[in-house]
Amino acid sequence: MKEKAPETTKENATKTETHASVKDSSRGRRNLIFSGMALCGILECVFSGIIRNREPYQMAVLIFLGILYSVTFLAGMELYRIQKDWFYEKARDYRYIAGWYAVSCTAAVLFEYLPEYTRPVLLLAAGGAIVSNSFFGMLSGIFHVAVFAVCGQENAYMLLCDIFLLAGGCIAVTFFKEIRNRRWGIIFLFLYVFDCILIFSFIRTGQLNWNVLLFGACNGAVSAAGAWLLYQTLYRYLQNSRKQELERILKSEFGLVQAVSHFSQADYNHGRKVSEIARNCAALVGADPDVAAAGGFYYRIGRMEGEPYVENGVALARSNHLPREIVGILREYNGEQQLPSTLESAIVHIVDSVVAKFDVLDRATL
Repeated sequence: MKEKAPETTKENATKTETHASVKDSSRGRRNLIFSGMALCGILECVFSGIIRNREPYQMAVLIFLGILYSVTFLAGMELYRIQKDWFYEKARDYRYIAGWYAVSCTAAVLFEYLPEYTRPVLLLAAGGAIVSNSFFGMLSGIFHVAVFAVCGQENAYMLLCDIFLLAGGCIAVTFFKEIRNRRWGIIFLFLYVFDCILIFSFIRTGQLNWNVLLFGACNGAVSAAGAWLLYQTLYRYLQNSRKQELERILKSEFGLVQAVSHFSQADYNHGRKVSEIARNCAALVGADPDVAAAGGFYYRIGRMEGEPYVENGVALARSNHLPREIVGILREYNGEQQLPSTLESAIVHIVDSVVAKFDVLDRATL
């Protein structure tokens, strides 16, 4: 035993160094993405000011607005990551947000060429809500319309109208997720945009004209159809990427799968059984089969590090960048600290208990 101790110590040290190296690499990629996002926001302010022929002092205000927003937005993302375990330090997840952010900044600059009431600003918030959440979708949208205002293209009523439209974009994402007949969501969006433009135009001028009616109808049609296409494209792409990720972490060549196999063949076989049964059960009751399968396999990984099982299981999952749904299931291991909060977690909890009982029964007893 004394001869093996140095090897064990060396192995643990190597594992610690590897985890630290992966964490540093992930942090470096994340910081690079953050820098790119901040640059996009500042460039949007600069180009918008150039298009509107702003004075030097106004350009300075725009640049400071871009810096202020970038700090607020990126600090908010970090707070979510730290406090709510959002993204678990995976640069791939940040790239989705950064990609849309660059697209929205470009679109906002192009919107500078459009007359008031024709800019489909609702789409700026809808896309952000799809790739992140409603809070960050709304925050990014407010930044874009604030740039419009500083550039002198917006009055107070138009700014309020745009903010209402941004809120509608965030609501639209929830509509498309929750309602089965999405035609009602599209109709609602059209009427919402059309009504907002008519109401704020009337408040501003005290009258309605045919141009406003035409602009409202066109904006409503573009916003409703665009939000639906964004949802179909972005949401399905994210869902497919998530499915591929859940399938990847169950493959035999994945590092954590190999670690479970090397730790205990019995635990590995148990995990595979739970994974397969949980997948089938989830499909039967309308839960997510991929989440249930991955959660079922990794449900016991805390045992690899010993007690406390919950904390060690969560730490292993996060250090190996498992999706947040899986980490959530591991937090509810055996109901020790939290009871199952999702259908997938409840399925894994029950299946693990049943399979564990069968594991201890021999053939004769069974």
